[in-house]
Amino acid sequence: MRSALENPQLPRSFDVRDRLQSREILDDWEPPAEVLRRSYRELDRLHRWLGNRAAVLRELRRLGVGRHNRVLDVGCGQGALLEAIRRRFRCEVVGADLRGGCATSTVPIVQADAVRDALPKADVAVCVVMAHHLDPAELQAMIQNIARSCGALILLDLVRHPVPLILFRMCVAPLLSRINAMDGETSVRRAYTPQELRQIVQAALPGCPHAALAVRYRVAPLWLRQTVVVEWQKTRNG
Repeated sequence: MRSALENPQLPRSFDVRDRLQSREILDDWEPPAEVLRRSYRELDRLHRWLGNRAAVLRELRRLGVGRHNRVLDVGCGQGALLEAIRRRFRCEVVGADLRGGCATSTVPIVQADAVRDALPKADVAVCVVMAHHLDPAELQAMIQNIARSCGALILLDLVRHPVPLILFRMCVAPLLSRINAMDGETSVRRAYTPQELRQIVQAALPGCPHAALAVRYRVAPLWLRQTVVVEWQKTRNG
């Protein structure tokens, strides 16, 4: 365990003008199942506390998702967000993740690379705090791949900005396990600025199989998150 956590020290400054290229611990290390489960559970609590889960549920409601629809979570971890979506909308859910499902998953999860592999069909795809794991070309390819199987995409991610980095280091990291504290700061430094993310999305859209009917961008107060919603088809419930 100690060797897995021997990461190069992150910069102590809050200068985030350049995007960090270092990968996160959980990107390159396959921890014991219990360690991974605890990490995902802690991250789910963090997403709820920061309002990320509520933001996704609001966007799904705006799209008109209901019990006759299917929602895909790309990079779903062990499926906690999908459980919340299923409870709220009484809809069918499915996840796709590089690690696949686990013994404790209560939702169907397929093992897939969202950049390259065919994804399950769904009315809406959600992708939460995953975009920063990909370089611009991979992120463009993932958006185009999602468009082949889904009618809409809700992409929520972090923002590379000094304010969320300061808030995370001072207020959030002390409450987290060492793995999530280190990976969290790396994530903010790897994230895209709103301008960068907009450019990536705009570059991806011409390569999608359908023209976008609507594209919406939102940045939360204090740069806590940014959300992109792309509609290729109107969501029909029933």
